[in-house]
Amino acid sequence: MIERRNHDINGQGEAGFSLVETLMAMVISSIVLLGLYLIFDVNQATFIRGEQQTDLQQNARIGMDRLVRELRLAGNDPSGTLTGGPAIPGGQARCSNPPPATLQAIENAEVTCVRFYADVDGDVPLATERVEYSHDAAAQVLRRRRWTNAGTGGGAQPLAERVTTLTFAYYDGAGACLGGECATPPDPVPAGSLGNIQRISVTITTADTQTGGGALPFTLTGEIRPRNLGLSP
Repeated sequence: MIERRNHDINGQGEAGFSLVETLMAMVISSIVLLGLYLIFDVNQATFIRGEQQTDLQQNARIGMDRLVRELRLAGNDPSGTLTGGPAIPGGQARCSNPPPATLQAIENAEVTCVRFYADVDGDVPLATERVEYSHDAAAQVLRRRRWTNAGTGGGAQPLAERVTTLTFAYYDGAGACLGGECATPPDPVPAGSLGNIQRISVTITTADTQTGGGALPFTLTGEIRPRNLGLSP
């Protein structure tokens, strides 16, 4: 009797978890940790997508704002270039059509490219510049080029990246389509109709492959009515 009591007392603290209980605890812990990781992963992906989408929208707005602001000045000609002055050289241009025989405020009006004369920087002394906006489809970039009266400049500036489409549509004062995206098929404005352009519609679409999803395009559309009357000299 004394020996059994001693055995019970000595073995009282030796009981522990069985192998089955240990495995069950590990499984439950793994499930909880996996759930927490999945919640974190989803939240992280959502946060990254939101940042990317915001950056994509801001990128499109920067390009659109400058394009609209400068194209609205088309025909602002303090140097008299359009009324007898020499044409400003335009090397490295991307617009495919040759300039018209007679200088126009809008020199080329194509579906993905526009080139025009204007004082876009307001520098002193005031001077007319030659400006071109075009879409580099291969690089998905909106490019801007500018030439001064001395013929300097013309280097391509990437104004907005991840631009999948850039299209222009050109209208006269009555709202009739003169060319560009609104034409069927889309065609440049003929040289004889460049002086009739009174309104320009531009559409920019940017897109990027987002984390955890496909491409999320963002499209902006702008309507431009150049402030200067008499776009043709």
